[in-house]
Amino acid sequence: MLMHVNDLVPELELESDVRLKAGSFLITRKELKDGRLSEKVIESIQRFAAQLAPESYKVSVKGDERALNQVKSILEKDLLNIAEAIESGKEYPNFLKDDDLRVKVMRVMEKLISNPDLIRHIYDFKISNIEANSVEQQLLNHSIRVTLLSIALGLQLRWSIISLVNVGMAAILHDMGIIRTALFPDLKKLDDMLPAELEGFINEHQKKSVELFGEHKVTLLPYTRAEILHIISNHHRPNFEDARHKTTLLLYFAELVDEMIAPMTHKVRYNFTPEQIRKLGERFARRTGLVNVLLGLIRLYKGKGPAWDMVMGLVRVFSMDELLVEGYEEKLKEIIDFCPFNCAVAYPHAGGNSLPRTIYCNNSTDPDFTCDHMGQVKIEIFLSAGKVKSFNKCATLTEQVHQLNISGREEAEQQKKKVGEQKKEEKAESRAEAEPTAHKAASEQEIIEDLFGGQGGGFAPDDESGEPDGPPRSSGGR
Repeated sequence: MLMHVNDLVPELELESDVRLKAGSFLITRKELKDGRLSEKVIESIQRFAAQLAPESYKVSVKGDERALNQVKSILEKDLLNIAEAIESGKEYPNFLKDDDLRVKVMRVMEKLISNPDLIRHIYDFKISNIEANSVEQQLLNHSIRVTLLSIALGLQLRWSIISLVNVGMAAILHDMGIIRTALFPDLKKLDDMLPAELEGFINEHQKKSVELFGEHKVTLLPYTRAEILHIISNHHRPNFEDARHKTTLLLYFAELVDEMIAPMTHKVRYNFTPEQIRKLGERFARRTGLVNVLLGLIRLYKGKGPAWDMVMGLVRVFSMDELLVEGYEEKLKEIIDFCPFNCAVAYPHAGGNSLPRTIYCNNSTDPDFTCDHMGQVKIEIFLSAGKVKSFNKCATLTEQVHQLNISGREEAEQQKKKVGEQKKEEKAESRAEAEPTAHKAASEQEIIEDLFGGQGGGFAPDDESGEPDGPPRSSGGR
């Protein structure tokens, strides 16, 4: 994992020796106990930051839990300051300096580019499944994860850096308005609200977040400012028909995924509309697993333009291409229901945050139980309170799950090819449309040359000066 020298903290482990552009080594792993950094070593690295190789101001550290926590803290410290300032009514100018905000987003983007698996590590819940001590902390954690996930999704879709910076700036602040709502900090009251009341809360906190951003004179280009305000004000209920604001859709999907699967003070989730919940089922009105969320999004948006591109992007970000097979959930259920003893269990558990890879037999702990499908390979399952229990795999059904997952990966490859072919066709159509215009222009030029003695390229027919036309000039000067 590449990390900026200003982000280094003691106990991070070097992944490789620190070299200088001159060819010598500044620090080697052997010189450090267990390869871990100390304050003194960090000071030395920072002193020679401009001379580091192969990239100035960067060193390679192991992507362990310490490193991931440090990445998380890049935004957390600033978000905590802004949250406290909003609550107390104080100013928070340093955070909203446009350069500072861009730099923060660029640092996050930089880490995601050099560490594409970072998102999966963050969502393995070693970090994000810890119940926070306060409502404010949960809100900050949510904002951090949404910022990371939205940028990761944009990178997966190969969006421009400018678009990603806009999304990142909006993501950092998108829910800060919640702190100014009448309901805060007692967000548990959301659980007692009717659908219409929840929609009112959505509108209120989106509006407050926009006001929060607009209070400070951030020196952004008018288009950039308008784009960020649009993203923040519509991040829960975007207009899917508005092709001008795809960035708003991107934040919507990142926000939806995180809020659906991460711990919150309130149990209710309002990311899906009441109409969508009627279609998908009531479980989507509460916290659920990543697999369920992605399956729900596939069901809602398959084949539906930019929204479908983003859903496929999310599937790839989390490396769950297997879910793209037609009717994945139903087929998995059929495999489990095949067991005549009703004791087949998918692992990881269906509807959790990881794809099921194995089927184990719940009756295999009984020494008197026998089944022709039960294999001899055992699997250890972690139960509550840190307990571990061993079960036998079901050889027959595990093989069927493997085949289902293979089918999903093949489906994903076909989808990629289909998208590639569509883009080629669109380019070919654009060229075909441009050719008649070019041919017409060429024909007009030939006519002019015939009329004016072959000098059509040098003199305009109505040019009385006799001076040849020069190259087109820019109205803005040099």
